Amino acid sequence: MLRHFYPTLLLAMFVIAIGCLVSPNLTLTLTWADDEQATHVADGTETEDAAHTHGEDAAHTHSQENTVTLTDKAKSNIGLKTAEVDVRAIERTVQVHGNVIAHPGRQTVVTPRIGGIVRHIHFSLGDSLKKGDVLLELESLDLQMAQIELIEAVAQQKSLASQLERLTEVFAKQIRRELQTRQIDYLQSLSELQELQIAIEKRKTLAIAKTISVLEHSRFRLVKADVELRLLETTLNRIETLAEKRISAQKEFIAQQAEYRKGKNELADAKRQFQILGISEQALEKILRDGGETPILSLLDTDSSSFLAESSGGKPGLETQGKSRWGFVLPKKRERLLEKYAMLSEEATELVDAESAYKFAAIKVAANKQRALAAGLTETLLENLAKTDSIVSFNDLSDDELIESYLAFVESSEALEGLLQIEEALRRAVITLNKIRQKLQVSGLTLAEMDKVIQTGMPSAIFYVTAPASGQIIKQHVTLGATVEKSDTLFSMLDTDIVWVEGEVYEDTLARIQDKWQVGSEVRVRVTAYPATPFTGKISGISDVVAPKNRAVHFWAEVNNPAHRLKPGMFAEQTIVLEKIADVLSVPLSAVLEDGGSRFVFVEFGDTYTKHEVVVGAKDDRYIEIRADLFPGEFVVVQGQHQLLRASSKTSEEVGAHAGHSH
Repeated sequence: MLRHFYPTLLLAMFVIAIGCLVSPNLTLTLTWADDEQATHVADGTETEDAAHTHGEDAAHTHSQENTVTLTDKAKSNIGLKTAEVDVRAIERTVQVHGNVIAHPGRQTVVTPRIGGIVRHIHFSLGDSLKKGDVLLELESLDLQMAQIELIEAVAQQKSLASQLERLTEVFAKQIRRELQTRQIDYLQSLSELQELQIAIEKRKTLAIAKTISVLEHSRFRLVKADVELRLLETTLNRIETLAEKRISAQKEFIAQQAEYRKGKNELADAKRQFQILGISEQALEKILRDGGETPILSLLDTDSSSFLAESSGGKPGLETQGKSRWGFVLPKKRERLLEKYAMLSEEATELVDAESAYKFAAIKVAANKQRALAAGLTETLLENLAKTDSIVSFNDLSDDELIESYLAFVESSEALEGLLQIEEALRRAVITLNKIRQKLQVSGLTLAEMDKVIQTGMPSAIFYVTAPASGQIIKQHVTLGATVEKSDTLFSMLDTDIVWVEGEVYEDTLARIQDKWQVGSEVRVRVTAYPATPFTGKISGISDVVAPKNRAVHFWAEVNNPAHRLKPGMFAEQTIVLEKIADVLSVPLSAVLEDGGSRFVFVEFGDTYTKHEVVVGAKDDRYIEIRADLFPGEFVVVQGQHQLLRASSKTSEEVGAHAGHSH
């Protein structure tokens, strides 16, 4: 007996000690309903707390042994938590095993991208860092040489750009000068042509008047010679008769014959002047018979009356005018008669010379116009120039715009050749500079760092290797002073802000879930370290093959993990949500306890917690349907209910004689 007594005694002492350590406050703060009811006042009324408890929900009746009242301190000691009874959707789910793995897209390998010697290491294995943090410093001669090339390339580009700017300015001035010269030449030739036209008109008027004057004088001489010859002939005949009758002396007759011959010669000479002009004998006879009343030109040409009308401001009905060979309008008769009798006056000869000069001036105008058009000037601009006499300077166009607009019209020149050569050299310099920039950028130098090198003109051999992403260093492959190449791995990093949970669905499970799961389906993940905390994610990939080793289909769920509580390598239970079944009254799955085949919950009424049997239905991994005995808006205990169960059982044993109402 003694050998059984001592172990039993030791066990009892151990249980008592554990009870004292774990729940000293609980046993001190538990107050049972039957004890409170025993304190009724003498007139038979209930205590205030008891009345309040029954008033909160008259639909429930409670047995005294199933009710526990806790102080705030007791609630805190047992970590008591509650949840609301509410209408929720019960889901059809399936649970599979899996494990947490690193997200493939969140794993980073750090390489230097340029060779050098490790001079300083800022982070080591296990350190967490953000994207852009400097991991280590390299001393690289190649980097320094590339920066020198960058500085030289920028200087070369600036020099060529400056030369191009100066040549562009010179070339633009040349184009402006050429355009203005073309306008001036065209305008001057137009002015000369207009001046010649005015001079010709004046000379023509003077030549006409002079020609008519000469012709009239010639007619006067002709008529005078004819009249005098007639008089001389009459006198000669009379003297000859008198001489024959010896009335007059023979000497007088001979003298008169001489005068007659002289008069005849004068008439012949007067006629000869007209004959030189091509005037016929018939025309001369008309002149002699006219008596000086008809204008001479009318007598010389039967159609010359129109000429006289034009010369004297005649009325309509004259001959139609047309453009002459000199470029201005002249009547054809007038033009023909002036040409025919031009030899009669010096003015007419000068007119012919002026007309010749006008013809050459017109040719010069046409040539200057063609040169202006060839230089890029438009017909509209030349027309405006002729009207306004205003030279266009083209100062409203920038040098580049001017060159772009008129380069096609510019003939090859030294300035143009130089400009084209500088442009080509500048293009090559820009390409070279861009290649150097790209080379440095590939090596890891940022644009801001390159700009700083260019501004200061001081290349640096130190290269800062920065973190390409945020995460934790899980492997370190480099040591201080080591020489590394651009392809060497320096660090391995992992970012667990997002992780994958790999799961396995066996063939028998596939038959049940069929096509209810797919990429994007919701998954709830639980791990042993945090059993009460589900992590929600979505399926990001499902394998198309069955693994031959275990006959399972692998899938991967992407889960946000900002607190980094999920660690790659952890085992996990995954709940795949297939579909929502219905909205029913439910409580969290952890709220329902089972004892002897019955299911019950603890319902909160202020500081009092009552054990209720419930009728349950469908459930998933989070909630279970309540078909009877609970109402929406009530609160049930989801953590600490086991302590309440033990306390209610102990009270039942102690106050069993005070059993109250059954529920």
